[in-house]
Amino acid sequence: MKAVVLAGGRGTRLLPLTVYRPKPMIPFFNRPLMEYALLNLVNAGVDEVYVLVGYLKERIMEYFGDGSEWGLEIHYSNKDNIKLGTAGATKKVVKHMDDTFFVVSSDVLTNLDLKALYEYHRSKKALATIALSRVEDPTQYGIAIINDDGRIRQFKEKPKPEEVFSNLVNAGIYVFEPEAFDLVPKAKEFDFSRDLFPRMLENDLALYGFPFSEYWNDVGRPSSYLQATEDVFQGRLILPDLRTEGLKGNLEYGGPIFTGRRCILRRPEIRGFAVLGDDVEIGRNVKIERSVILSGVTIGDGAEIREAIIGENVRIGKGVVIQPGSVIGDNTLIEDFSKIGSNVKIWVESRIGRESIVLPD
Repeated sequence: MKAVVLAGGRGTRLLPLTVYRPKPMIPFFNRPLMEYALLNLVNAGVDEVYVLVGYLKERIMEYFGDGSEWGLEIHYSNKDNIKLGTAGATKKVVKHMDDTFFVVSSDVLTNLDLKALYEYHRSKKALATIALSRVEDPTQYGIAIINDDGRIRQFKEKPKPEEVFSNLVNAGIYVFEPEAFDLVPKAKEFDFSRDLFPRMLENDLALYGFPFSEYWNDVGRPSSYLQATEDVFQGRLILPDLRTEGLKGNLEYGGPIFTGRRCILRRPEIRGFAVLGDDVEIGRNVKIERSVILSGVTIGDGAEIREAIIGENVRIGKGVVIQPGSVIGDNTLIEDFSKIGSNVKIWVESRIGRESIVLPD
């Protein structure tokens, strides 16, 4: 079975984490986000994948290589994918698809049963099937209404609040027949949600929706990234090869910690949770609350980090306080006794001098 993986975007809402890495390569429990998408495909029986790369494509290609480590045969399509849009870029590789195939976003975390989605698509004799998740605020997504048989009657991309007619949203996971791409023009920008799905509805073609209740998170913002991290500790999101039973801890009065290799810890006080990459060194009397700290970070004595994401190779001095919602870019130095306010993004390669205060706009 074959699949296409969409991995060309810039991930601008997650800046500065995506300055030096594409969004699919952002670490999540010390594996790139895209690795979980590939593992889900392997579990569904996929053995050949075409990855549509773009922004910082070398990072993806170097890490995943030919895919043999994951039991896959990986090919890369790397020309004009961003310019062509999701459907236009996929059309370039459809010539390699001789049967039903998956298209998945590389940055989605989900426990959706892809086999069930595939079987549903086949049973409906659909030309395309969209996995649909329910959310509270659907204005950031494509939304759909389906009839009793699951056929999509109406679809709209990113509606205004007054235009919302459904809380079923496009989860970025699809099953297609190759013939669906006969509607997609060659070498022209064409998007699934803005162009292909509306055109299928206009032509009364078999476009189906597959509502699912399993976990789904598109990790679009730092807050949703941290929420997904907590969801792993709570057992709501199940990751391959990671036992969550021993990770739950007590998320209110002291929480669990997950570390990479070669970390040095001096009994930090953890509230909520903490995830650490490789080669992280933490000083004495450090407080960490509901935060993710990537590889190569050093944290000085008495520092406090609350609901933040710390990039790679950051140096945090003694007594530094980092407030909730902040993201610190890679290779940054924050000198002793400085304070980073709430929801502040510090760009990569920055230097914050001793006893400085950085406030949000």
